Amino acid sequence: MKLSLAWIFDHIDADWQKSNPEKIMELFNKTTAEVESFYTVAHDLTTFFMAKPDEAEEQKQAKPDEAPSLMRERRRVIIPELQQTISLPLRPSSATEIAGCWLVKKEGSNFRWATLADFGVEKEGVLQSFAVTEQQLTGSWREQWQDTDVILEVDNKSITHRPDMWGHRGFAREIAAFMKLPLRPVSHFLKPIPTLPFHRATSKQTATCPIVIDNQDVDGCSRYAGLYFSAAQNSASDIRMASRLMNIGSRSINALVDLTNYVMNDWSQPMHTYDADKIQGSTVVIRKAHAEEPFRVLGDVDLTLTPDDMIIADAQQPMCLAGIKGGANSGVSSATTKIWLEAATFDAGVVRRTAQRHKLRTDSSARFEKTLNPEQTIEAIQRFAHLLDVIGIKATAAQEIVWVGAENKIQTIEVSHAFLESRMGISLTDTEIINLLTPLEFHVLKSKNQAGETVYLVTIPAFRASKDIKIKEDILEEIVRTYGFDRIPLIFPKITRLPFSMQATMRVRTIKRFFAQAASMIEQQNYSLFDEQFIASLGLKLLEVVHLINPISENHFRMITSLVPGLFKNIKENHVHHEALSFFEWGRVWKGQGDKVETKSLAGIIFKKREDVDFYAGKALITHMFHALGLDENKLVWAKPVGSQDQWYAQYQTAQILYDGKVIGTAGMADPVIMNKLSVDAPCTAFIFELDGSFLISAPARIPAYSQISKFQDTYVDISLFAPLNLATQSVIEKLRTVDELVKRVDLIDFFEKEEWQDVRAVTVRLWLEHPEKTLQKVEIDAVWQLATTAVAALGAKVRT
Repeated sequence: MKLSLAWIFDHIDADWQKSNPEKIMELFNKTTAEVESFYTVAHDLTTFFMAKPDEAEEQKQAKPDEAPSLMRERRRVIIPELQQTISLPLRPSSATEIAGCWLVKKEGSNFRWATLADFGVEKEGVLQSFAVTEQQLTGSWREQWQDTDVILEVDNKSITHRPDMWGHRGFAREIAAFMKLPLRPVSHFLKPIPTLPFHRATSKQTATCPIVIDNQDVDGCSRYAGLYFSAAQNSASDIRMASRLMNIGSRSINALVDLTNYVMNDWSQPMHTYDADKIQGSTVVIRKAHAEEPFRVLGDVDLTLTPDDMIIADAQQPMCLAGIKGGANSGVSSATTKIWLEAATFDAGVVRRTAQRHKLRTDSSARFEKTLNPEQTIEAIQRFAHLLDVIGIKATAAQEIVWVGAENKIQTIEVSHAFLESRMGISLTDTEIINLLTPLEFHVLKSKNQAGETVYLVTIPAFRASKDIKIKEDILEEIVRTYGFDRIPLIFPKITRLPFSMQATMRVRTIKRFFAQAASMIEQQNYSLFDEQFIASLGLKLLEVVHLINPISENHFRMITSLVPGLFKNIKENHVHHEALSFFEWGRVWKGQGDKVETKSLAGIIFKKREDVDFYAGKALITHMFHALGLDENKLVWAKPVGSQDQWYAQYQTAQILYDGKVIGTAGMADPVIMNKLSVDAPCTAFIFELDGSFLISAPARIPAYSQISKFQDTYVDISLFAPLNLATQSVIEKLRTVDELVKRVDLIDFFEKEEWQDVRAVTVRLWLEHPEKTLQKVEIDAVWQLATTAVAALGAKVRT
């Protein structure tokens, strides 16, 4: 964005030519936003001349039968300053150009029409006509032209949070504050026209305003204001105004259009003028467009609108694409005698999406996308009316500015002196605090709270309240940047390092090393949001899911409650080139509807094609991990699940894992139905597990204790048995551990099933026996054998050998 320093200093009671642009840029970059560069404008106007139409030729042009064909192809104009009449090619016709005088450029002995490029405007075309008096035609018009200036180039991205900074008034306020210069009051720039608010969606006709406002989209348009002119003498462009617009890269059109562009660049408020006689039904309607509603915007571009677009219409048809561009047939022209002046605030998201949808980014939409202040709609209209008087356009306005919408609420933030000093790291007096905020037009009232602390009640100016200043930290930022970041001493913070437990860090490191190195599994890091399309393809119904208030996309709006679905997706995306895959993931999961709970989780999957994954191999893997973490694997219990289980586990092939009586996770075979939905091109199985990660990193480690090794040799006996399928092997082992005090350990040796065995499996276990004081005799071993066989028989198992 380009800004004129001369224009900025219209709002500051100082001479801009005595200012130092380099100093201004340096201070501005330190305190407010990034000024990328600046350059000086110095137009040599000695080769430019004002030309007026040759009235005699105009009369002949009005009678084509009497005018030679050569004359119809060229135009004769008079240059009073040179007392010379010249002939130039016909100018491009424009419906918006108003009769006036034209600027021509002399090159040697020849003349041509002055172009926008002559004045550094990066647009094609000749200059439009100017309103010039007979006296000015002799050369004094140059005194009105802003031929010298300093142009600041500002990075738009650095002021996206500052709607007030999209105009010269906002920049003037900042420059005046940090350069300690007086800012001219708002009243100096506005014409005091009364306002007539309607705190509802529809206005009424008044004695001087026949236009009715009907806001049918109050969410998209929070404030709509308008001023009716029963008579308005449109004219060619004002020289000073047009030259300033060209200095910042904008082109002049005619007086009324230039005024709206001037106010937009001056006050940050886009405006639009309508030919009031073209408003059907004398009603201005703010509404959503109809599906496939046709609309032609300025520049004769045809659009097909959608119900997501907001428009300004009359009783019959659209007149303007709200916040973006006016219609081709409703604007002012040379024939306009009555106008309706509009200033509104539109929803930033609606304007941005419409501009992107129709590829129509404009200076107006760029400002509306920043969430403008509703109060400046009134100020902009009053500024427009003031400028009408300044440039001498005769107009008869209604007695009041009519507006609909909610009244702006005054916003106040309380912030304590102690809070400011603790965050700034420096000491300031209450007077210094107030003096730093007041030049930025904050109203500050010092008070005491119930604790007797000094607090400030800061009233936010309306132009900063729409988006920028919301919390006490924003007030802190205003104080610090105005005080100066470079004035704050550079002191390294003191950090006290106290001893702390490294257990959690080391446990996570051990877990990842165990699975990555000892188990040869690949670590995954999936998104923290469910892939809704993938979840739907598996047919999963998820409960206790945390929803995002502002989703990042239609496919990602719920936080994950388990890491397992992500691992299933990893299998689906990678199985094509592998017969076997093993993945694990350490991450966070979220559950809850009311109180949201975030926990750590560890999950893994072992996948194979064309062969079965061994459940007990997966079980052994988890047991070995507990041993690697220094936890007591003997406290692990694999039990039948109580209650419902996650949908991806196979029924009767899943165990609930307990440690010291506490449920810490689930492990088992994947449900075949889920596996079929992964579109694997062969029969496949998978073992999956998910454990409470918070427990794994916080559980107390087993304290190693020395126990004397028996001086006498241990021995063992194996028991092979047929166990019912519904009898958990873990239950058999736990039972055998307690049959006699001579049993020191019980190991699972082997198990297998056959198709002809419909309801049993073969299981072999080994009992290790040891006596601390003697070598065991056969009779003692046989006694333990007898106790063991009796115990397993009581469980429903049948001993084979």
